[in-house]
Amino acid sequence: MTQSESYKKEITPESVREFLVVRYSQPITAMRLDVTELPDDFDFLLAGIIDSFGILEMISAIETEFQVQVDLALLDAEDITRLGPLARYVAASTRAHHGT
Repeated sequence: MTQSESYKKEITPESVREFLVVRYSQPITAMRLDVTELPDDFDFLLAGIIDSFGILEMISAIETEFQVQVDLALLDAEDITRLGPLARYVAASTRAHHGT
């Protein structure tokens, strides 16, 4: 195991969700939303939290935080900016890729 592998965060739907909620907590709370009660289908793009360029930044942030490469080819385009589906997809795709 390399040093970077030993510091990798566990990638679960919950950890990805928590990362995204914390990362975008300021604009979410500015909308008077409770970050602890965001629905599974909360859409960062439709809510105005991110714009189309922000999608790339969000995926890049996930990849950096969890030290993974996210292949979005199999994720429905509408789910790329939805909190629950994106978190589950990232966790599932990285587990499948790493064989865990």
